[in-house]
Amino acid sequence: MATLKDIKKEFFVLSQKEQEQLIKEIYGFSQDMKSFLDMRLTGSGEEKYIKEITKATESCTPKGYPKDIKVRTVNSVFTKAKKSKVSDKTLCEMEWIAFDGYMTYLNDYGGGPEIYEDKIYDHLNNYLLLLDKTLTDKEYSDKLEFVSKYLRGHTNMYYDHIWELFEDITGVDL
Repeated sequence: MATLKDIKKEFFVLSQKEQEQLIKEIYGFSQDMKSFLDMRLTGSGEEKYIKEITKATESCTPKGYPKDIKVRTVNSVFTKAKKSKVSDKTLCEMEWIAFDGYMTYLNDYGGGPEIYEDKIYDHLNNYLLLLDKTLTDKEYSDKLEFVSKYLRGHTNMYYDHIWELFEDITGVDL
């Protein structure tokens, strides 16, 4: 298999018209490739990842029946978003949606696969770290207040370690 260096060398040997044709073929290769190029070259398309993560973390069908959250699908959406270099703000919003999706599942159905608890912890951790990175002090304190109220509203045995994580990262006592 050719190396990236070999590919670049061959690409720049092509005429401009041939380069344009190759880009057109790459663009048409898959929906993921279209999203990637859209995000990287035009800076738009972040809302697509928000919609994907929302859909991936829904825990009930349109008729209200329970539906397991596919962890692999959620992870795949995050991987694609990070490779496309979505903004930290969008990534932060995605982390909250994923966190809330897993929390809602555990609350609505009284339990679930053990990995959901791990994912709740991971997504809250990532969310809090991104909040600190992306918001001003005032916005940050407002968000922390919102998150602490949200966490206080969820009081069962699953959430003790989540409260500890929140307190460790933020210094705010629940």
